[in-house]
Amino acid sequence: MSPPRFGAGSARGFRAAARPPIIEAEVRMHAKTLAAGLLALALAAAPLGADGVSFLVLETGLPGGGGPSRHSVMWEDGLFEAFFEAGRVTSNAPSARIPGAPGAGLPPEADACYRDAIAGGMGYFLVAIIDHPSLDVSLRLFSTRTGEAIAETTRVGGSARSAREELESVRGAAGEMAALLRRLGEAR
Repeated sequence: MSPPRFGAGSARGFRAAARPPIIEAEVRMHAKTLAAGLLALALAAAPLGADGVSFLVLETGLPGGGGPSRHSVMWEDGLFEAFFEAGRVTSNAPSARIPGAPGAGLPPEADACYRDAIAGGMGYFLVAIIDHPSLDVSLRLFSTRTGEAIAETTRVGGSARSAREELESVRGAAGEMAALLRRLGEAR
């Protein structure tokens, strides 16, 4: 007995069958729907007109070489949360310890992070400087387009009676910076 032959005329043949015209129309319709859906998603997901913000937390008054303090972590989390909720693209550099309080303007220790923010297309750069042991925090906001300081505010530390109160204070300060960025965006 010889093996079965599968020729061009066989029902089991390997020839490509043409799709019926009704299936071709469905495929085109689904492709158009998918393309329109992807375009709508891209437009909805992009925060129109919202510049990104990058930030760095610096700590003074602590011995060098240690990891971030709980205050540093709290400020990083609070800033990320506030800017994210405001619809900002947000990035940060790892927190760092510096020997003493920096002078006015952009601290030299933040210069490389500032340049990274510019290269990353961020519109703003924020430096949070936590002074230990007082826990006073200075927030300095800079424009990456002009290099100018836009705002500076200081939060007096040590008044929180609990970690929860301290976290709420951090969230409030971070929310104020996010609101300032929103007003700046509206003024342009």
